[in-house]
Amino acid sequence: MTYVLYDIATSCLAPFGALWLTAHGRHRPLLARFAPPTPQSTERPIWVQACSVGEVGAANHLIKTFTERHPDIPVLLTASTVAGHALAQKTVNNVQISWFPFDHKVVVRRFLRRANPRALVLIETELWPNVLRETRRHGIPVVLLNGRVSDKHYARYARFHPLLRPVFRQLSAAGMQNQEYADRLAGLGAVRDGICVTGNTKFDAVLTEVVPATRAAIRQENGFDPDGPVLVFGSTRPGDEALAAQCWHALREEFPRLRLVLAPRHLNRVDEALAPFNEPVLRRSEVRQGGRPAGEHVFVLDTVGELVGFYAIGTVAVVGGSFYPGVNGHNPLEPAALGIPTVFGPYMRNFIDPARVLVERGGARQVSRPEELLPTLRDLLAHAEARAALAARGREGVLANQGATKRSLDLLDAVLGKDGG
Repeated sequence: MTYVLYDIATSCLAPFGALWLTAHGRHRPLLARFAPPTPQSTERPIWVQACSVGEVGAANHLIKTFTERHPDIPVLLTASTVAGHALAQKTVNNVQISWFPFDHKVVVRRFLRRANPRALVLIETELWPNVLRETRRHGIPVVLLNGRVSDKHYARYARFHPLLRPVFRQLSAAGMQNQEYADRLAGLGAVRDGICVTGNTKFDAVLTEVVPATRAAIRQENGFDPDGPVLVFGSTRPGDEALAAQCWHALREEFPRLRLVLAPRHLNRVDEALAPFNEPVLRRSEVRQGGRPAGEHVFVLDTVGELVGFYAIGTVAVVGGSFYPGVNGHNPLEPAALGIPTVFGPYMRNFIDPARVLVERGGARQVSRPEELLPTLRDLLAHAEARAALAARGREGVLANQGATKRSLDLLDAVLGKDGG
């Protein structure tokens, strides 16, 4: 009965959904989900589904490690959102990239016939009734990796538990981020014998060392003192820059050698991000073009792919997108893994488990309100011992939680071996 009702609903809604996408230009690329292209390959691929930006980021490291382990097996990566698809095309190399099929049985069956995958790997939480059922009907195992069942998803799934139980039972195996998520998945109907705790792959996907020579070169090239304090605001979003300016205006008198690095998440906002600052600002793009520092104390990182290097020279790192509602945080593991004292705000839902691990180990400071950031930064900048302890515990927390990628791929290999993949 579950699938009958679901098929009726998707059949009725599909035409209206297509019309809506056609009328809204920004979402029009999603029409491709009704007939996703499937590049041809002589070898059956592993099909990896990563819903949006966060899942694509998690999938990227898994895919790189998988292709190193199995260079002869191609990978087909699909995404469900415009942003996720764009990120996949930009950052995931040497794989076929397509759209996740709309969850109607006709669309899914056509996609499976053309793609002919040897397994479907779902990243984090991506359970669609027809995709799971039709994939299993084709004799293809379905494996959930880096699995999580958040509070929000769990409440929603539990509300419709009797209807969704057959869907969860379609999973061949599941590698979950922690025991709580594993218990939730089993309670929703997945076969408990196929569930294990593999950990969170986000801990594996971060750089844990930048050699001293590289750190010194970054400081010298950009006009920073060899051992002067540096405050890094990483991945800032609207509102974060005004908060950074408030902190900076208070701290620059107390710590005369302090330098501020501002790294907006989106480079089309650089001018907007600099509006709260009323002093000369040095841009990283100017330095790369041969410009010479002239004693500026505010530095904006307006280039792509260099944030981790600048985190590495930080005395304290502040993770943006976490102080106001709407963004839900960026990756706190990037500075913490490098042994940089890390601070973030209350809105960290996108990285709730890494944030929780760091805070519980005393390896990061989380403030509950933006107003608490200034006294927190003042305290850390003034007390070297507190910084060192925070940094050490943060890095230890990251290292202690690594290994999830290997455990996840071991699980996938076991399923492929058992199912003749």
